[in-house]
Amino acid sequence: MIQLDLNLLQTFDALFESRSTTRAADRLGLTQSAVSHALRRLREALDDPLFVRSGRSLQPTARALEMGPEIHAGLVQLRGALASGRFDPATVHRTITLAVGSYFCTLIAPQLIAWARAAAPGITFRLVPLDKELPALLEAGSVDLAMGLFEHVPDRFVTEAVFDDEFVWIAAANHPLVRRRVNLEEIDRFPLLQVGTVHPFGLPSAMIEIRQVSDVAGLQIPRGKVPDSVVYEGTTAIAAVAATDMVAQVPRRLAERVGPTLGTVCLDTRTSGVRFTLSALWHSRLRQDAGIRWLLDQLKRF
Repeated sequence: MIQLDLNLLQTFDALFESRSTTRAADRLGLTQSAVSHALRRLREALDDPLFVRSGRSLQPTARALEMGPEIHAGLVQLRGALASGRFDPATVHRTITLAVGSYFCTLIAPQLIAWARAAAPGITFRLVPLDKELPALLEAGSVDLAMGLFEHVPDRFVTEAVFDDEFVWIAAANHPLVRRRVNLEEIDRFPLLQVGTVHPFGLPSAMIEIRQVSDVAGLQIPRGKVPDSVVYEGTTAIAAVAATDMVAQVPRRLAERVGPTLGTVCLDTRTSGVRFTLSALWHSRLRQDAGIRWLLDQLKRF
């Protein structure tokens, strides 16, 4: 009987999913040489190449294609078994990896980390960017929980609303539109700074679609209005608006938290802003994970 340790099986699973030693190393938190060494041990133990180079990717052999789904299913089941049990935040030692965007990093992460230092000192939060490989990272256990706007979520994943926000118009504190009620026609007379809505993580509809906070349908952009500048996240937009005569739409929470420091205010408009909901996403095998439930309860308080 072939004896393989769990680390080798995890390496095989990461290579099978990513088809790359570099991406597998990033997913596992290892060096590329460590992954190559583990692959060499696997090849020797199984007497099969397992993966062969094809262009810039690794393609599985017939033996690897036969083993891959079974190994992956076994690892998922094992992680689920280990995830359950009693959870005491004051004494537990655990790393929780969160895939998040800039909105979360600015508004929630500082409070979460500061609060956990006192309430759960043994928990380490590891924040990584939202990425087009999110489904595979959740499957592999490299990411425990993601926060964002998600669509087309397969049944093997769980989503739960965490909190709501709305978009508001902002301008510099000394802007002519400040300190009075304005309408969209008045806003339209000033240069527009837009938070980019072209999402870089496009995925097939069968997978999870990750949307930017800025990519929310129904934003009140005046018809035919061409933005004078485009940035990719809200804090940059607030800083740019503070230094110019431009106007922009950003989430209210962000505008109220960051705006006063940078020098912007929310405009008093005649209509309500477009609302959106930030949701948590995690794998269904962690549905009963007490640590994940604890974390979600805390996030809903921020």
